[in-house]
Amino acid sequence: MKKVVVLGHFAFGMNKSNGQTIKTQFIAIELKRSLGDENVDMEDTVGGFRFLLRLPFVLFRLMRNYSNIIILPAYKGVLVIVPVLSLLNLFFHRRIHYVVIGGWLPSYMKKHPLLKFTCKSLTKIYVETNKMKGDLSGLGVNNVKVMPNFKRLNILQTNELPASVPPVLKVCTFSRVMKEKGIEDAINAVVECNRRLGIIRYTLNIYGMVEPGQEQWFEDLMRNQPAEICYKGVVDYKQSSVVLKEYFVMLFPTHFPTEGFPGTVIDAFSAGLPTIASDCASIKEILRDGETGFIYPMNSLPALTDILLYLSNNPNVVESMRPKCLQEAQRYVPEKVISILISEMA
Repeated sequence: MKKVVVLGHFAFGMNKSNGQTIKTQFIAIELKRSLGDENVDMEDTVGGFRFLLRLPFVLFRLMRNYSNIIILPAYKGVLVIVPVLSLLNLFFHRRIHYVVIGGWLPSYMKKHPLLKFTCKSLTKIYVETNKMKGDLSGLGVNNVKVMPNFKRLNILQTNELPASVPPVLKVCTFSRVMKEKGIEDAINAVVECNRRLGIIRYTLNIYGMVEPGQEQWFEDLMRNQPAEICYKGVVDYKQSSVVLKEYFVMLFPTHFPTEGFPGTVIDAFSAGLPTIASDCASIKEILRDGETGFIYPMNSLPALTDILLYLSNNPNVVESMRPKCLQEAQRYVPEKVISILISEMA
């Protein structure tokens, strides 16, 4: 019997760079590093309705052949996969590990009481933040362990950080390009800062894959932007620290209140880059306001603009934060994080 199978949205052969796919791939890669290729298999859930039709047979096969089953379902999948596995496990008695991506599960359980009941039967649920663990505990779900987000990145050395502050400050976003991620807020804050200062003090580069279905929105948004606002496409995550070290700060003005642990913050830490983030659900666990970044009220464009104006006049504040960001990056190296999951396997 093989030891481990990872069931999730791998999107083999597809060009996918969303958080769900990336983390699913990272989990499998790091398990293979730790346990050996021969002990870890992968099962892709891509396929829509066709996969749904054969899902019961897939789950039965996994229960029969693996002692540890790791699942990473999203909204729709969790309502099917968890109940079916819970039922099958009455007969197979396997260790089922649910790795949650994002911060949505507690609110989702409130809408779906059956999910709460079936999740209690799992071996462990791994959430990205202590807030999520507390929220689930409040719902009576206590088989929960905190396993923060992680990435295998090249963490810069202190001597690789920028030696001086340039006259024009480069800032960036580094997430999915979509309205809900606050991309428009980032643009408007930079444009407003430059207008108030009367010079081009800031430039903004936007990185990331444009969300399917929002291409027209983004095209319309960018059509009449000044030259200092530029879309730079997608960066291979392995190159993120090399690209980001050239920037002054990262902007993460998300409008999603249920953000879990944004992987983009780890990218920034690895490059010694402070992040200016909106006050989404768990951000205060990840960023230390005034030490490794800045946190402002969600949807408050004036507050974001004010932070940029302050840093324009006090760039030394950012320079003093860079070494602290590099120290934070060490907390999220894969070996430390994946050991949390491995420790629960039998």
